[in-house]
Amino acid sequence: MLPLLLLLACDEGTTTDATLAAGDYQFWTTHADDGCLDGALEALFMPQGPSESHPFEDLIYIPATDELPLTYEVSFREPFVGMEVTAVDGGDGKVAFQDSLIEDVLLNDALYGDCAADMVVAGELTPDGTGSSGTGWATLDLQDAQGSEGRCPPLDNDPCRVELTLFAELQ
Repeated sequence: MLPLLLLLACDEGTTTDATLAAGDYQFWTTHADDGCLDGALEALFMPQGPSESHPFEDLIYIPATDELPLTYEVSFREPFVGMEVTAVDGGDGKVAFQDSLIEDVLLNDALYGDCAADMVVAGELTPDGTGSSGTGWATLDLQDAQGSEGRCPPLDNDPCRVELTLFAELQ
């Protein structure tokens, strides 16, 4: 969920001298665009609707630039937990997460049984100038949904993309 994990940026043309302090950040989804399950994943990241930002269930560690690149596990929210990502220097103080593959993400066992999909997570976090918060984006590309019970939902595209706009604050 990555969440995002994770993974975020404002304007691609924006530059800043600020860097993010290393530490555990609370992430909020401020916008979600679900190109996968006709809005079902959008509701997962913004359950109170599109007008209310929603926090991730778990804090996400953001490394200092001198720790990069760094491969570690992050959790966004169920079912996107324990995902291995690699954080890299995104330039201009940004921390980027590039094409981290998470295999066999269980979509929703109550609705879809044992249906699991592979997910590629990417994103970028841009510091806001304080060093303790930032904004950004994340993409979650789901593909190859499979399950033995025949309950996998049809993906709108394969792969399909969920795009998140995020805000993060050091805790």
